Amino acid sequence: MTPSVAVTLLTWAAIILLFFGLAAVLREVRLLRGIVTRATDGFVAAPPDLVLGPRFAGDGGRIVAAVDSGCPLCLTVVERLAGLGAEATLLTHEPLTTWAELAHGLPVISDGEAWRSVSHLSPPVLMSLDGTGRVRRMLLPVRAAEVDTALAGWAGPKEGGDPR
Repeated sequence: MTPSVAVTLLTWAAIILLFFGLAAVLREVRLLRGIVTRATDGFVAAPPDLVLGPRFAGDGGRIVAAVDSGCPLCLTVVERLAGLGAEATLLTHEPLTTWAELAHGLPVISDGEAWRSVSHLSPPVLMSLDGTGRVRRMLLPVRAAEVDTALAGWAGPKEGGDPR
């Protein structure tokens, strides 16, 4: 076998391997597109699997905002929730005295364990909980206006499950 034939065969073998690699990547992208569906409030792959616990259980559901006093957007979201008159509860890891003047009349729960379940997310985290304290929907707002949209979307029918 001459060197030019060997180089040609190796080149075609490499091209065929690259083609199979590209086909595998495109297949994975297609599968991911099938998993991720477009909802009205963002991309949703699966409902969140978080339970904040019995302290957050209530009649028919509750809105909980995980906030930190050092986060300017968190303070804006808290002001927005209070301004809308939302029946929301604030979840924090900080002492309750930190939120005495910042909560704008909203109830505050300082719960380290519940905070750890959402601490990997960047606050603020707005959550809609069912009556058992399980998170049904979750939003990480980047603008205060998203709070209005989320609360309006979450105010759907409470019986019969998800209002989507």
